[in-house]
Amino acid sequence: MPRTTKNKPEKPQIGIYSHKIGKIVGSQFEFDLLSFRDPAGQKQFTNMNGSYPAVRDWVKQDKRFPSLVQDCLLIADDLIKDKVREGKTVPAVCSWLSFSFKDYHGKWASVAVTELVADALSDAGYLVSVYHSGIPEEAVWTPI
Repeated sequence: MPRTTKNKPEKPQIGIYSHKIGKIVGSQFEFDLLSFRDPAGQKQFTNMNGSYPAVRDWVKQDKRFPSLVQDCLLIADDLIKDKVREGKTVPAVCSWLSFSFKDYHGKWASVAVTELVADALSDAGYLVSVYHSGIPEEAVWTPI
């Protein structure tokens, strides 16, 4: 399912934020990425940020990344999806969910993980909205 943007009227089910440590976002679930691979200072990423595919692929190699994505998918499935119990549909616990990812810079690992988790949740059928507080909107990589 595609992500929502400012130009689309659909109401997102999940908001995902990237930010640097010390900034208060107020999400329901916040993940600290200080111990994750840090692309800052890697010469091959000059003039890039965490939204670029090369940076995302590099961060994704962290051995903790798959379990982080699985945790987010599990939380989303648990809170947003309707359940069937004893043959009856039980409504979801909530209609909105928010995650945030923080790192030291707010433009490298947190942005990369935010983009990757957003992709995974979108692929799972959720309508996702993404916001990066550490980089301007025009600096976010978009495919041509």
